Amino acid sequence: MFSSLLDDSAPSQKIWTLFKVSSKERLEQMRKGLIYMNSLDYFSSLKDESSGMDTRADPHENIHGVARASQKNKLILEIDRKQFDLGKKAVASIKYDNTKNIFIFSMGCIADNENENENENGKATSETDDGIVFDGRFKEFGDHILIIRDPVEFAKRYVKALRSRKGIFNPEFLHKGLGRITYKPFYSYSGPLGVYSKDHRFDWQTEFRLAIGAEDKALNKMGALELHIGDLSDITQISTLQSVLDAPIKINRTKVHIIGDKAFALKS
Repeated sequence: MFSSLLDDSAPSQKIWTLFKVSSKERLEQMRKGLIYMNSLDYFSSLKDESSGMDTRADPHENIHGVARASQKNKLILEIDRKQFDLGKKAVASIKYDNTKNIFIFSMGCIADNENENENENGKATSETDDGIVFDGRFKEFGDHILIIRDPVEFAKRYVKALRSRKGIFNPEFLHKGLGRITYKPFYSYSGPLGVYSKDHRFDWQTEFRLAIGAEDKALNKMGALELHIGDLSDITQISTLQSVLDAPIKINRTKVHIIGDKAFALKS
């Protein structure tokens, strides 16, 4: 039963562009090439304090499968060959035992909707006739935004840095180590989650995630992974967040797709 909860599908890697909202100081560090990654355990135990609104904290980050009892399915606990029905409201979850060594870095992405609504397909999330409209809740992350103009090149530099860094590993459940987040209604969901799934209350973040494993010896004193991928000033720009909230962003539609460990620009 629980084995199926780990069988999550690979995330989509088709995007238009990437962005990161934070303080100007942290974005300048990123622009110089520092990708600061915290563990799944870190985010699952984090508490948001600013406004009572969840932005970064997510107690489900280290849970990778959920099974719920229903009228058709029961959750049975077996002890000493005796079976116990856990009841109609029972919920069982499973997590990997090395989530303190699984690290993620989250960005926003501009990408086409990939859902069953044909009227929305072919348009990016939050896209209007005037451009991409950013959600005002991004202010909870900071007052500046770094836009990655060339996500293909960004992905190449990221992969290259991983190859040269000792103590890095890539578990099978991380798939290719990067991809878009799929949003699901966790209050009723039963099935695999994986590191590329989040509750639908976070869907306004349009998240794209980097995910990788790192041994203890590769971590800093805070238990985080500091990955240096080289200067990014040639493919990025930093602006005030308010400027993009006030004026929708126009996008040049050259889609990015990751195949293997290579990134390709797809002409539309």
